[in-house]
Formats: sequence, C-alpha cells, structure tokens
Amino acid sequence: MYGLLIVDDEKSVVDSLALTIPWEDYGIQEVHRAYSAAEALDIASKYAVDIMITDIRMPEMDGLELILEIRRFSSKIRCIILSGHDEFEYAQKAIQYQAANYLLKPINTDELIQAVTKAIANIEREWERISSFQQIQHALHANMPLLRNQLLKELLQNKAMSHQILAERLSMLEIPFASSDPFIMMVIRMEEEFSGYDLRSLSLLEYAVTNIAEEVFQHPFKLWHCITEQGYLVFLIKNCDLHALDSVDSHAVRLQNNVQKFLKGAISICLSKEQFFPDHLSDLYLASVSAINRNVGSNKSYFITLDKKDADSHEQQNLINLYEPPLLPNLLESGNWDEAISKISRILFLNEVGKELSHDQLFTVLLYLSSTFSISLKSQDTTVEEMLGEEFEFLLRKKSQLSGQRIYSWAEKMINQRRKQASNQLMNAHEQITSKVRTYIQEHLAEGISLQVIADYIGLHPVYLSKVYKTVTGETIGDYLYSLRMNRASYLLLNSDLKIADVSKALGFLAPPHFIKIFKKHYGCTPQEFRTR
Repeated sequence: MYGLLIVDDEKSVVDSLALTIPWEDYGIQEVHRAYSAAEALDIASKYAVDIMITDIRMPEMDGLELILEIRRFSSKIRCIILSGHDEFEYAQKAIQYQAANYLLKPINTDELIQAVTKAIANIEREWERISSFQQIQHALHANMPLLRNQLLKELLQNKAMSHQILAERLSMLEIPFASSDPFIMMVIRMEEEFSGYDLRSLSLLEYAVTNIAEEVFQHPFKLWHCITEQGYLVFLIKNCDLHALDSVDSHAVRLQNNVQKFLKGAISICLSKEQFFPDHLSDLYLASVSAINRNVGSNKSYFITLDKKDADSHEQQNLINLYEPPLLPNLLESGNWDEAISKISRILFLNEVGKELSHDQLFTVLLYLSSTFSISLKSQDTTVEEMLGEEFEFLLRKKSQLSGQRIYSWAEKMINQRRKQASNQLMNAHEQITSKVRTYIQEHLAEGISLQVIADYIGLHPVYLSKVYKTVTGETIGDYLYSLRMNRASYLLLNSDLKIADVSKALGFLAPPHFIKIFKKHYGCTPQEFRTR
C-alpha cells in the first residue's frame, strides 16, 4: 500500500480530491492533505509519501519549486502536476524536474486516477529492479571467494579468454591483478602429517593454510589463490613495491614454519620465476606440479624453485617389490590376507636403497592396487566404484594428497573388508553343509550311518567334513548322532509300544545288546527299566 500527498492552496480542491475518490481501491492506504508548499514539505519529510499531486501555481512557492525541494531529500516520490495553463514552459520544466505526469485543470477524475495508477506501476517496477539488483549484489558478494577461485582455475587450465573479458572479470571480482603485472606463482602441496585427516577436516586445513599465507604475505604483497581439482594450493604473488618479489623466498620459508608451528604439519612449496600476468599461467602450474612430483616424497617442508636443477630430480626408482613373487593377485585370490597386506607394505615403504617413493610412483601404485582389487576383490552385487569406495575417488581426484600411509590405510581397509566378507561367505557355506549333515542323519537314522557315507552324500572328504562340522557346531558328527539316537530312544520307549529290539533297529543299531549297553551308559538304566519307571 502507498502514501499519497495532495497539495493545493485551494482547500476545497484538496478536500474534494481526498474525499471523493476511493483511493484504497487503487492501492493508496494513506492520503495526506497540504494547503501550502511549506506544509507539503513538512508532511513529506515526516511521513512515507510515494506520490504527490500538486498545483503548479501557489503563493510563496509554486509546484515546480516544491518538487525541486522535495528532490533534495527524496528522489523516489512520484510527482503529478496540476495546471490551469497549457504552456510549453511549464511542461518543459516539469519534465526537467522528473514529474511523473502533467494534467490540466479542470481535473478529469479518470485521468487523475490513471496517472496515479501509472505512477504506482512505475514504483513497483523500480523496486523490483532494485530488489533484484540487490539480490545479485548480495549473491556476488557472498560467492566472491568461490568466483575468484574459479577464475584462477580457468586460467590455470588455459581456458580461452580475451584480455577485455579478463579485465572485466578481474574488476568485477575486485582482484588486484592487471595485464603485465609482474608476479610469482607459488604451488603448495600438503604433506604426510595431513594424510590422516578426513575429507572435511582436510578442507578446513586447506582453508587454514590459505589464511596463514595471506597473513605472512600481507605486506608488501597482493595474493590471489585457488585450490585446484588435484588438491594443490596455488597462489599468484604480486609485488606492491618495486623490489618486493626479491623477498618472496623468505616469506615462503616463514609460511612453512608457521604451518608447522600452528597446524603441526609440513607443506612443500614450489616457486616459479618472475612472469608477467597473465602469460604462461598454465605452463607454470604444470611445471610446478611436475617439479613437486619429481622431488617430493614425504619430505618435511621441501622447498624448490623451477629454475633449480636437483641432481636427483629425474632419477627413477624401480618398483621392484611390485612384481616380486608372490604376486598380489595370487595372494588375494588364495585368501592369504595377512601376506597381501604385508606385500603392500613392502611395495610402499621398503624400496631400493631406502628411497621414498616419488609422487608419480605413489600414483602408479594406487592405479596398480585399484586394478588388482577390481579384478580380485569385486563381488557380483557391487560395482567397481562402490567397491573401491569414496577414499579412492578422493585420492584419484586430490592427487596432491597422495602419501604412502594414506594409500596403505585405504588398501588395508579394502583387504580387511574382503577378508570379513569372505569369512561370512565361508561361514554361510559351512552352515549349509552342517544343515545338510543333520538333515541326512535325521532322515536315515535307521540305516547304517557312518562318516564315510555322510561324506559321500555331501561330496566332501571325511576329514574336511568333520572339521567343518565341528567348527560350526562345536561338536563332532559322532556326538550329534549319539545325542540324536539317545533322545529318539527315550521318546520311542515312552510314547510307543515297540519292542526293545524294534527300537534298536529304528535307531540304526546293528544288535539290541549294543543298543542296551549304550542306553544304560547314557541314562543309568536299561531301556526296559526306563520304560517301566
């Protein structure tokens, strides 16, 4: 609902317009009346006025001057001018003062209502535009870090972008970099101490490292950073002073020390040579990652520069343990779980001349293990993705987070899961065998039952069958047969008129005396005494 102010030095005109038109029907909630320009200014400054209808000719201050004064504290009030003169000069000034409409007296009520509803429509459109713009501004501000991160990642991926579009995006995102600015690229990899954290905690640690970097490089540098899909933290470092880039090395060392001190973990840093923005960003990033992968294992606070040639940087280690017998697939297929875990430990941690695996070699081991697991451990009711799990997906995506310990923990978890699954499957199979044994004995109790006869029926070696049965039940097959015969004997003696010899035959005993002897040993009396008690 809107507020309306009617201004005229003729009281009858003001009152007539205020009282005879049903303003509420047109969205007007409050109607204010003023009989002079001064009174109108007072009302407009105190109340919420959206539309003002004013006569153009009034003593002391005319309608145009009133509009001009109104504009000093509110540019949003829509002004409709009423005039008894159809003069071009007045109409021209009305346009100049941004009047919403110019109506001639005598007043046509329909035209006035139409002018007011048009003004309301304009107000609503403007507020919709303002609201939408504010929402965009708010969304832009809230997502500014994400958008800055994304733009740098696009440049690192060598995404085509004109200088003009890049300049516009840099300006919109308030990034303090411009064409031809000298800069150094710093690529960071979080090292072994961080490998034990879960994915959410690792993201918080990346955020913490970024905050420490911004604090260390606060003066005299400007930073722009992102976290790549592979998990590397990439910073562009711009100098604010003429020779500021000369001290980047010392600031980087301070960054390593502070991360170690406050986050209790190590980071490896690779610094590029000085370049000019935005030249060679993608090449610098790839070269930095390659240098880190060649030089960094689980070393603590490793520091390298792209122009530094380390004598051992290209030396390749042979993953000899990978292909030494026994091979991992054979161990897994035979269910030798402990030896399989030990094999993976030797691959990751016991390499030639005590060297640690490089990043590239760790990635090779990860791919080898994933393919081996996919073939040897996959069950029919799971996909490869489900079987390898979220941790593998993370290691594959966040290559910078690869470490021997993280790969070992993942692989050990995979094998132990399969060990448990195999154990459950074996137990189920053994339980099925046990059930078959008992069913066969119950159905053939009157026959001459022996371990060999049961083993032939089940299709297993007698010794293995005995072992399986005892593992599941805790008793031997003979114990079960004996217990079943004694229970069945007592039931038949008490609930049937069968002779002792017939009961003996029904229980599979070859001779009644043998049955009587066994029964007496179990119950402490003969079958006849048991029946007549």
